[in-house]
Amino acid sequence: MLAALPYAELGAAIPQAGGPIAFAERAFGRRMVVVTAFTLVLMNLSSVALLAYVTAEFLARLGVGMELGTGTVATILLVLFFVSNAIGTRVSGAIQVALSSLKGLVLIALVIALFAQPGAPSSDTVLPAVNAGWYGFGAALLVIFSAYSGWGDVVNYGEDIADPGRAIPRALFGGILGIAALYLAVNLALLYALSPAELARSDFAAADAARGLLGSNGDMVFTLFGVFSVGAITNLGLMTSSRVVFATAREGILPQWFAHVSGRGTPLRALGLATIASMTFLWSDAYIALIATSVALAQGVFVLVALAAIKLRRSEPDMLRPFAMPFFPLTGYLVLGFDLLLLAVFVAQDPFYSLVGLVLVAGLSAGYLLLAHTRKSAPAAITELPPGG
Repeated sequence: MLAALPYAELGAAIPQAGGPIAFAERAFGRRMVVVTAFTLVLMNLSSVALLAYVTAEFLARLGVGMELGTGTVATILLVLFFVSNAIGTRVSGAIQVALSSLKGLVLIALVIALFAQPGAPSSDTVLPAVNAGWYGFGAALLVIFSAYSGWGDVVNYGEDIADPGRAIPRALFGGILGIAALYLAVNLALLYALSPAELARSDFAAADAARGLLGSNGDMVFTLFGVFSVGAITNLGLMTSSRVVFATAREGILPQWFAHVSGRGTPLRALGLATIASMTFLWSDAYIALIATSVALAQGVFVLVALAAIKLRRSEPDMLRPFAMPFFPLTGYLVLGFDLLLLAVFVAQDPFYSLVGLVLVAGLSAGYLLLAHTRKSAPAAITELPPGG
C-alpha cells in the first residue's frame, strides 16, 4: 500500500503507455528513460516466457501435449495469447476480466468449502523454529512480494483507461486490498484444514486440503485451476509487455515502426515483437537467469517511481494531480526509505543475480546511449556533388 502511493499519483497525473517509462522521462530525462525501458522490457518478456512454460507444465500434469514437449506447448500458448490480444483491446480486456473473476470465485468457493468441513485434528507436536536471520526474512519477503507481483502494472495502461485520474488509484488500492483479503482468507482456510506438519510436507497445499472434499480428483481439479490461473497471468503479462514495447518504440529506443496502434486499439506490432521475443527467451532458456535477476530490478523500478514522484513535486508543483500522496513530503520519503530498505534486503539475499541484472541493464543502456551519441555526432552525408565534381 505504501509503494502504491507514488504509482497512484503519477499514474493519474501522467496516464501514458509504459507507465514508469513516461514517469522517468518527465522527471529525469532521456538517459533514465533508456535505463527504465531496458529494465521493463527484459523483466516483462522473461516473465512471460516463464509463465507460458509453467502453464504448459500444468497442462502436462493433465496429460495434455506431453508428446509435443513442454517448450512446444508453451510456444503454442503464446500464439493463442497473441491472437486473443490482437482481436482488440475491449475483447482482450473482457477475456482477462473473465479469467480473473473465475480465479477469484474458485478461491472463495475453496475457502467456504474448507471452513464448512471439520478442521485438522489438534496436535501437541511443536515444529522447530527456523532461525535464518535476515536472509530468512529476505527469502520470506521475496515469496510474499512474488505473490503480489503485478499490482502496479495498471499504470502501463494509462492510455487505454477511461478517466485514468480516478480509475488508476482505485484499481491500485482496491486491487491490493481485495487480493490481500482473498490471500489471507485462503491461508486461514488452509491452516484450518491442514496441520502445520501437513502444510510443511505439502507441495500443493490447496489440492491436499481439497482431497477431503474431492477425493482423488482434488489434484486434477486444482491442476486445471492452475492452468486457468497461470494462463490468465501469462495473457496479462503479454498484454503488459506489448504496452512496454510500444512505449519504448515511441521513445525511439526501438524502431518507431513498432509505435503503431491498430484500429481496434491494440499496439499490434509491439504485441507481435513481444510475442516473438518471449518465444526467443523461452527456447534459449535465458529467461531462467533473467527471472533470477529481476527481483532486484523490479524493486529498483519501485525506487525510481518514488524518486520521480518526489522530484516532480519539486520541479512541477503546479502539475495537475487527480490523486496526490497525502501528508507529503513525509509519505514520499517514507515510501522511498521503505523501497530502498527492501532493495538492500533483496540484494543481500541474492547478491550474484542482483549484480548480474544491474550490470546487464547498465551495459545495454550504456551501449545504446553511446551508439546514439555516435550517430548524432557523425558528419552529415554529402547529398550533392561539388561544382565540377
